[in-house]
Amino acid sequence: MKKDNKEIMCQCGCNHEHTHDHEHDHEYEDFPRIHLILEDDKEVECLVLTTIELRDKEFVALLPVGEERVLLYEFKETEEGINLINIESDEEFELVSKAFLEEFGDE
Repeated sequence: MKKDNKEIMCQCGCNHEHTHDHEHDHEYEDFPRIHLILEDDKEVECLVLTTIELRDKEFVALLPVGEERVLLYEFKETEEGINLINIESDEEFELVSKAFLEEFGDE
């Protein structure tokens, strides 16, 4: 799975990270894993925590192995595979974050 722009910084000019600090221990053995290739060709193994459907779009919550921050992306399946897309809108990011926290907030 490749993504051209893996910067998680907000593109709206406010320069905040679109991530969620995740401070709880979990058993992650049952989660599927994927490998992302970043812009600098660094490979990162991530756990796929969940997918979320909102407003006719699909989103994914990824947890890089050994990290505590969850990464949220829009994703689209194509003939070539899965495309991860940065969430550009602060409003959309807040909706996805809220949906993620509703599912994982107490864990």
